[in-house]
Amino acid sequence: MLCSRQFRLIWIFIFILCLLFNIVQAKKKKKHHHHHDDDDDDDDENDNDDDDENDNNDNEEVDTPEFITPKNSAWLEGLDLSNIEGRVRPIGSGICKNAKCDGTDDEKCFETCGNLATPDDIYGCPIDKTWALTFDDGPSNFTTNLLDILDKTNVKVTFCVMGAHAEQYPDIIQRAYRAGHQIASHTYSHPHLMSLSNEEIVYEVRATEEAIKAAIGVKPRYIRPPYGEADARVKSILKMMGYKTLMWNVDPTDYDVHQLKDGPQRIQQAFEKISSGGSSSLNAHNDPGFISLQHDLYKVSIDQVSTVIQSLQGKGFKFTTAAECIGDKDPHSSATASNTPTIVNASNSTISENELGPQSSDNSIRQAAIGSSSTFTTNSNTNKNRQENKQLISGTTSLTVSLTAIALGCFGLTGLLL
Repeated sequence: MLCSRQFRLIWIFIFILCLLFNIVQAKKKKKHHHHHDDDDDDDDENDNDDDDENDNNDNEEVDTPEFITPKNSAWLEGLDLSNIEGRVRPIGSGICKNAKCDGTDDEKCFETCGNLATPDDIYGCPIDKTWALTFDDGPSNFTTNLLDILDKTNVKVTFCVMGAHAEQYPDIIQRAYRAGHQIASHTYSHPHLMSLSNEEIVYEVRATEEAIKAAIGVKPRYIRPPYGEADARVKSILKMMGYKTLMWNVDPTDYDVHQLKDGPQRIQQAFEKISSGGSSSLNAHNDPGFISLQHDLYKVSIDQVSTVIQSLQGKGFKFTTAAECIGDKDPHSSATASNTPTIVNASNSTISENELGPQSSDNSIRQAAIGSSSTFTTNSNTNKNRQENKQLISGTTSLTVSLTAIALGCFGLTGLLL
């Protein structure tokens, strides 16, 4: 009888441990977000952002990206990194409790305030009534829907693509490029660049170049640092590699609101605010034209694009790519590798296409109807959106652990009562 009671006490102890584990995991859950939320005033009232509650030393963490970035020592050739000034900044070291963000502590508190803008940084368009839509983190299985919308509206945009995703969906990159859209880099694995060494930054950029070149035969000349984080050290390396740093001055925060019931309204309100003359704290160079940030990872954000385009066109805005809005007609550099495909952009007068690079059935374009439905008719061999799967698996695992723990706890408690 004593052994039986001890056995059930052990199950109760396990039940308590499982509950504590789930509580800790819930607190550690972290959003993918960019700094500076200035375009959705309601967010400050509804969101609980506790970043400012923590001190610098308590928030440092190791960057663990979802993808493993390829490394090739040959990519370092021709780059003199010995004269690059600056130091590695661990994740969390730029979060300040009482940051002023007035230019005096922005670099120290870069995660709270954002890095200081430099004259070379591109935040907006220098011409009034000009708007460049940009989309980060793709391509994904939702990007095909976005391209369908852009085809129908004859609007050209800029895709800041991840190298790992470019390898997954080369056919989508090809379609976007042939349609006349600008392809920019967003690194291979979406890390915090300031937390990487000089060499690791080069690997992130070069690996993305290789993925894009394999798909369309050219490499980008523009790069958007993940999270918008890039200090003087990072920017020096990017400039040495021939890149222009592309930022933004309009942020509808689709990464924060896409799961909310009023997510579409919040996204639309952000565009309406700026296009109606509202100010943006992100407009570092006081540009009269705008570059907005969205993500082709979120169906809610993509579904809003048609309405955004119609609204902005109704107010007299002209759409361009990010490069075109600053007068740059060469957003891509020709590839030197002889084994890469040649695909001429639709902005050129002729289209000459050789055999496309290798593709697998896992990378075939997902065909889907554009509408209010949230489901897609997809090729059975294509991978589902990694971000959604990751959230689903995480949630399911936590639920399973919780239910199992509760069942075992009830079993033990019942035994004690008996």
